[in-house]
Amino acid sequence: MSSLKILIVIIFGYGFACLSSTSLMGEFIFTPDSVKHGHTHASGIVECPNGDLLACWYEGKTDRSEDVHIQAARLPKGSRQWSESFLLADTPMLSDNNPCMIIDGQKRLWLFYYTLLGSPQEAWETALLRFKISSHYQDTTKPIVWDVEKDLHVQPNGLDEIVTALCQDPSIDFGSEGEAVCETARSKLKSQLVRRLGWTTRVHPIILASGSLVLPMASEIFGVAAMAMTSDEGKTWTFSQSPYGYGVEQPSVIQRKDGSLVTFFRDSSPAHRIRFSESKDGGFSWTAIQNTDLLNPGSGLEALRLKSGRVILIYNDVEDDPRSSLAVSTSEDEGRTWKWTRHIERDRQGRYDYPSVIQARDGWIHVTFSFNVRTIKHAKFTEAWVQEGD
Repeated sequence: MSSLKILIVIIFGYGFACLSSTSLMGEFIFTPDSVKHGHTHASGIVECPNGDLLACWYEGKTDRSEDVHIQAARLPKGSRQWSESFLLADTPMLSDNNPCMIIDGQKRLWLFYYTLLGSPQEAWETALLRFKISSHYQDTTKPIVWDVEKDLHVQPNGLDEIVTALCQDPSIDFGSEGEAVCETARSKLKSQLVRRLGWTTRVHPIILASGSLVLPMASEIFGVAAMAMTSDEGKTWTFSQSPYGYGVEQPSVIQRKDGSLVTFFRDSSPAHRIRFSESKDGGFSWTAIQNTDLLNPGSGLEALRLKSGRVILIYNDVEDDPRSSLAVSTSEDEGRTWKWTRHIERDRQGRYDYPSVIQARDGWIHVTFSFNVRTIKHAKFTEAWVQEGD
């Protein structure tokens, strides 16, 4: 092994290595390589019907440069070696961002992402949501064949009303820009084009007990969240009302035993806390957004309901950047309180963020996350590992 490769192994821990006990293991999906992969971020993970794991992410010179595209890799069932990465989506001369995936009840793969129509000069406010569906994605000898490729045209529900209400509410903290935020929002509401752009997603969609698919999303322009919902395989979409609150992004939804929903938000407000809202009508209407006690530095998170009925939340448990600590907390009361916390990564010199989490059929919990935005790391652990604590 060359001295360079030895150095990479020492610094990054490349390979399927035990991190602290036999219940937590992790490895890089690919060796960090700034020339080949550039800025690497925003991964997602699913388990395929054949037991393979499929991970995706975006990469390029910067997160908004025209070369940004969506890549993927497979971890075959029983293997410790991820495949070479391959292309999932690429819009020439534009940036494709923040992919997320789900396998539906018909065992089809859905890929959601958005294209920044104004990149590189303009960024997330020009996002156009898109999705693809494939029934042919498990054959490792062939590229993924997409049966459906569509844009998702958002029709915001009640956007005027919530922007007006928020701007008239003296308790809402718009940060240092204050009234300028509302002046800008009122101006942008006049444009139907602007209202339909800037809606972004990142975490897994959720398929409800009813069979409906719910895609959590948030507006990079208006600072509010909403849900896109389909019950006819993406042919038509309906859109929820926005929960009352400002400065939330990248909602993550779970369904409770009683059928109600709760969504946890990345917080872009001065509160620096994970926030939440609840729905009792399948995601069409939501309670006013409230703060949890959990810290959030304005970074991505994801919640997941486990087979045991417990809920886990993966997040950066620091108040301010850097995103140097990646924690997993477990709840026994469906996300109301958090009994156990343990850390997947914790190093003041590092950056570990944008986690994606699933539980495989064998019970193992799998997480992918950005590692110093130079590679994607995969970790797996058990519920028992979390309950042992640090």
